[in-house]
Amino acid sequence: MADYKLRELATKRIKQGGKLIKARDFQNEDKAKHFIEGDVVILNDFDNQFLGKILVGRQNKGVGWLITTYQDEYWNDSLVYYVLEEAFEGREAFFNSTETTAFRVFNGEGDGIGGVTIDWYDHYVQINWYSKGIYEYRHWFFEAIKQLLPEVKGVYETLRFQTDDLEPIQLVSGAEAPDPLVVKENNLNYAVHLGESWMTGIFLDQRDVRDFIKTQANGMSVLNIFSYTGAFSVAASVGGSDHTVSVDVANRSMELTSEQFALNDIEVEDSKHEIRVMDVFNYLDYATKNNITFDLIVSDPPSFARTKKKMFRVEEDYSNLAKQLFKLTNPNGMTILSTNHSGYALEDFRDDMVAATQELNGTYYLIQQFSLPEDFPTSPDEESSYLKVLVFYREN
Repeated sequence: MADYKLRELATKRIKQGGKLIKARDFQNEDKAKHFIEGDVVILNDFDNQFLGKILVGRQNKGVGWLITTYQDEYWNDSLVYYVLEEAFEGREAFFNSTETTAFRVFNGEGDGIGGVTIDWYDHYVQINWYSKGIYEYRHWFFEAIKQLLPEVKGVYETLRFQTDDLEPIQLVSGAEAPDPLVVKENNLNYAVHLGESWMTGIFLDQRDVRDFIKTQANGMSVLNIFSYTGAFSVAASVGGSDHTVSVDVANRSMELTSEQFALNDIEVEDSKHEIRVMDVFNYLDYATKNNITFDLIVSDPPSFARTKKKMFRVEEDYSNLAKQLFKLTNPNGMTILSTNHSGYALEDFRDDMVAATQELNGTYYLIQQFSLPEDFPTSPDEESSYLKVLVFYREN
């Protein structure tokens, strides 16, 4: 293991709890760019004193994640076992719950090891690998899971880093999960499909937002754009929504959203629960032209999207999208704006959305914010606290 010296600002960030190390953090940036995936590198501070050790694994414009600040602690299978054991013990309430059977059991750097997350789907596990570096040590994780969670029925893995010669999604041990696998979240049923895509059918990090929508939606008309499998719409319907419209351009969204409604004994009728497979922006133009408005609108767009006629980038285009959504929100209604773009800082997102309201007629208030739920612990790195959700209330 070679020693490398960090710049002063990077040293301060690490001492304040930061975990992600970028090439520009090193005094010799060129050498850092040539680190080998999976290597362990010793960090020294700008006074040349020991600072910590990183595992090289390129992710989020970083070259690696801090794994320890102790000089006599080493990267090995025992460390992986200990860190996973501590994380799993911290989820004891989730493991014991009968109301929620899908949650995150290990959240990368927030739980002590960056570049990997582990999700629990009612006794099936999906491991997400974000770099080649951490993937080199996958067998340590498999063995720790086998020992710490013997009740696991099957383990899947997804590779989120670029690779040409590895299977990106596969079952690595145990039995295949039923398709669909039905999980619970706050006593609502959701279908997940393991082994098909890294998107399983439900975004676990939005659990608190879905629960909020369920508590607010009684008697409301709800528009859910970029709806994916319609989980927000299901939560609204169970909460008493009079009318939901789910809009997504993906052809399979019709099938998957209908499936989610059916699992909760909700009949999908055109008059009450609409599922529209079309360009979201075309639907918004249609709603605007025809004066179709809603009591609650929820928007969770991808960071980047391209359709035949439209290209959308969150940082550049969300303000204009938000203005259109605010206009389509009825007085005494709510607009919920979400982004998971780690590069869009909360302060910037909040300022941009508030500024958008100030360009419109009507009075809007930012009444609530959501971030990652408790099973998604984070580090102080801005890339770690990626989820930002703002709830606006329209008074008139």
